[in-house]
Amino acid sequence: ADTLEGRGRLYDVVTTLLERVAAERPLVVVVEDLQWADAPTRDLLRFMVRAVGEVGLFAVATYRTDELHRGHPLRPFLAEMDRVRRVRRVEVPRLDSDDVRAMVCSVLGREVPADSVARIHRRSEGIPFFVEELAYVDGECGCDDLPGSLRDLLLVRVEPLSAPTQGLLRLLAAGGNHVDHAVVAEVAELEVAVLETALREAVSSGVVSIDGEGYAFRHALLREALHDDMLPGEHARMHARYAQVLERRPELLPTGVAPVEIAHHWQSAHDVERAFSWSLRAADELVRTYAHATAQQMLERALDLWDQVDDPEASSHGDRLDLVLRASDAARDAGDVDRALALIKGALKAVDDDGTAGRMGELLARKGALLDKSGRPGGIETLEQALALIPAEPPSPLRAEVLVSLSISLMLSWRLDESIAIAGEAIEVAAQCGALHIASSAINTRGTAWVQLGDVERGLAELRRARDAADGRAGALLRYHINLSDSLNLIGRYAEAVEVATEGKNHASALGRKRTHGSMLAGNAAEPMLMAGDWNHAERLIRRGLELEPPPTHARHLLALRTSLLTWRGELEAADAAMTELREALGGRIWLPQDDRLIERVAAELALARGDADGAWAAAVEGMSESHYVDSPGHDLPIVFAAARALGERRRAGLRPDRLDADAAWLRELLERQTSRWVPSVWPALVEAELASSGLDADAWRSALDELRVVEGPAHLVAYSGYRLGLALTESGDRAGARQALREAASTADQLGAGLIRGWIAELSRRARIPLVEGLPSSQPTGTALTAREHEVLRLVAEGRSNREIGQELFISAKTASVHVSNILAKLGVSGRGEAAALAHRDGLLDGAAS
Repeated sequence: ADTLEGRGRLYDVVTTLLERVAAERPLVVVVEDLQWADAPTRDLLRFMVRAVGEVGLFAVATYRTDELHRGHPLRPFLAEMDRVRRVRRVEVPRLDSDDVRAMVCSVLGREVPADSVARIHRRSEGIPFFVEELAYVDGECGCDDLPGSLRDLLLVRVEPLSAPTQGLLRLLAAGGNHVDHAVVAEVAELEVAVLETALREAVSSGVVSIDGEGYAFRHALLREALHDDMLPGEHARMHARYAQVLERRPELLPTGVAPVEIAHHWQSAHDVERAFSWSLRAADELVRTYAHATAQQMLERALDLWDQVDDPEASSHGDRLDLVLRASDAARDAGDVDRALALIKGALKAVDDDGTAGRMGELLARKGALLDKSGRPGGIETLEQALALIPAEPPSPLRAEVLVSLSISLMLSWRLDESIAIAGEAIEVAAQCGALHIASSAINTRGTAWVQLGDVERGLAELRRARDAADGRAGALLRYHINLSDSLNLIGRYAEAVEVATEGKNHASALGRKRTHGSMLAGNAAEPMLMAGDWNHAERLIRRGLELEPPPTHARHLLALRTSLLTWRGELEAADAAMTELREALGGRIWLPQDDRLIERVAAELALARGDADGAWAAAVEGMSESHYVDSPGHDLPIVFAAARALGERRRAGLRPDRLDADAAWLRELLERQTSRWVPSVWPALVEAELASSGLDADAWRSALDELRVVEGPAHLVAYSGYRLGLALTESGDRAGARQALREAASTADQLGAGLIRGWIAELSRRARIPLVEGLPSSQPTGTALTAREHEVLRLVAEGRSNREIGQELFISAKTASVHVSNILAKLGVSGRGEAAALAHRDGLLDGAAS
């Protein structure tokens, strides 16, 4: 009793002391690693939480959730604290890859390669302590060794356990980070009671946890430490046991998983023959289920074992070169084009004149196609070398495939007439040797080339014919979706383009090609969505596509689209960062003309948004003024429009009229040449509106708006043209017409979220003193009427709330609240929150907050 009374007095004294200090100044009390606290410490915290008064005291207690086994004494304490209203429990998640990068760079004091960060993130599972420990090891040697101190610390939790449990944990470690109970029961060869006792002790101690129908280690590093702690003979014996059980009962694992696991266990058991044969069987199964990345790993493992196997050709049903080609194809299909190319280059070095020189053509064909796919120069020349080595007679599928690859390369280089001729030859050869799926790809290429040459209906019909000729082949069907959706987008048939690209994207996901073809089709769907005005959906597609870390050739399209979207939204700092990322992603590689056009257009748009007309002009005309320039109207007309915008801005700034007249004449000549071989589109009307009367011809802008409304897009240019019409009418003195045009343009911009155009409209409204809302004096111009949500936000702004407080009140993020506030300031035509609040009170704008 004396002891309890003494503790009570101690708790009272400590709490009173803290209250007195907190009464004078804010006080923060931190208790770390609460999972190790004894009972008196928990009692003190319990007393303090309930007894402390209303003072400036903030107590923080931390604990590690992974230390709390089922019977841990902290669990009842936490349950009790959850019922106290003044206590809030915050779950701190593990670090994501960006957090790990920041921490590793901070720990080492320098930038760290991406592969090293990825390795540390994977091994540490985002736990900061492990991140720091692994940073020093990985940063010094790039190896997978565990620091001795970390290994000892991890194994401390295992040492107090019974010998049977430790043995079972080592067996589990050989099986991986997760092992199903059915597998454990077969491999362990223990009586049920003994097995369950050991498993229960392992779970209770917190070393492993129940994970679905099996068991998982609390940390991957703990499994790694246990695995490394095994004796050599024990290591081989345990892995061999897993392999034997899974060979006998593959149904213990999900479909397709067993061959991979068996191959891994036989290799770990140092049984080379079985590891080799099972790696090949696993690769075959993985290719059938479209798991190309894992298939590549299995095939490369087999290549590593080739020289250690007695008769590898019998097991692989081919020579080493055949296996290299299979591995390269798997790497290509997995999106690792650089690795696929490296494998082919290595094989080419191994080919000699006396041995497999007849295979040189096949290898060069693969190399040429991969050079193009990876953005490196020399693809066409390499394919031509390959074609020269492959006999024309008798016709062969190999020659047809090389002809198809060459036609694709020529088409992507905009050597369209040559591409059509080679594609025709490929179709002939494929038909002669009965390879209809190869003919499908050639038909596809020819159709795409015809569209780009302006023979649109013929090209679209040919593309649809390619689908029928594909005969259900995955690669041919995906090319059909990619090229048809791109062609439809180029000619302005945006809804159809979205439909075709979305269907292809879903097909790619079902085939396990979400990262490769799927990311390309995500871009092909997002681009027409942007043009049609479905910006939020497009943004989600772009973000998800980039999260998959797609191949560079696909990432640059998504990055360019993101830059354009951010520009038209008016988020110019973010757009600048996205453009920088885009240029870094391009690196020093040689990209296709369509890549150049896309970057030129996006760069010109961003420069115009920044008010840099000279920079926009330079970006837009850079490619079109070169001697080797090739017309491609679908890609060029939007850039001609961007150039015309830049020219108009330069003219309104009063720059060298004689030079500007010459530039305008050159643009008109270019426009006429482009449109003479292209489908009817809105671009000529838009370009002429920019060029006529220094861009201030109201009739020209009305014509452009009429055409935009007929074809339903590009949606943001409807708002832009309305703004330009309003500007032209303002300059001519037609204030009523200007007001109507600007109101309609503002409404369209608001619906889109086109903050850039909305800002221009608000600025013109203020400068010209043209109010856009009924009932407000011209001295206080505003934008369109506030939405119901914006009324709610304005009410809270008038109360002096911060963005964070607005977000908490309305259950939205602080960032979303900030966007609403920015829109409100623009619509009210004010420069700050105080002015908005004053205007709201003065004009009764808060009266409609509840409507």
